[in-house]
Amino acid sequence: MLKIIGAGLSRTGTASLQQALQTLGLSCVHFDHARLEDVLDGSNTDPDFRRYDDVDAVVDLPAAYFYRELLAAYPASKAILTLREVHAWWKSVSVHFNVTAPVPEHPRLLHRIASKAGYTRKYDKFDAIRRRLRNYVYGSPHATEFLYKKKFVEHNALAAATIPSDRLLVMDICAGDGWEKLCPFIGAPIPSTPFPHNHRATIEPALVEH
Repeated sequence: MLKIIGAGLSRTGTASLQQALQTLGLSCVHFDHARLEDVLDGSNTDPDFRRYDDVDAVVDLPAAYFYRELLAAYPASKAILTLREVHAWWKSVSVHFNVTAPVPEHPRLLHRIASKAGYTRKYDKFDAIRRRLRNYVYGSPHATEFLYKKKFVEHNALAAATIPSDRLLVMDICAGDGWEKLCPFIGAPIPSTPFPHNHRATIEPALVEH
């Protein structure tokens, strides 16, 4: 049953939070777009957000964008809002979204050209999901500084102001917040291992939105 909802946006230490929660014995999914695909593509006009009964926690987008719906669907759950200094966040997200894992400018045309050349992109459907998600959250699939910073600040301010204080933990993992904040919030003993700082690289970076 879902206990923890990560309300922090991508590039705020969400992969580190996932690893920390798993170290504490919680099952946690990160960037789990598949369960909310029907919401993102508009095919479900009245979605039931009670769809995480099989895990203890979910972090990163798209769940972070729908934290209010998930908190309502799981009234016993709590939220963790991971923050980051806005200029450092922009530097990270702009590189990730525009360089490391961009979405194609014209995905259908690109797919047709690639198919004629005998090459099929492995992540055509995933490109569409990422495009919808980035439009939802930031207003553009391509990171633009003013718009993305504005959306980032507004998301964090709204979450901090609207989530009841007894259900909310605010963490700046990038600034050093760790076990001393997380463990009391979820009622777990502090491990002897260092808090994870997972800025992972992958040979398939388009699959990672953290």
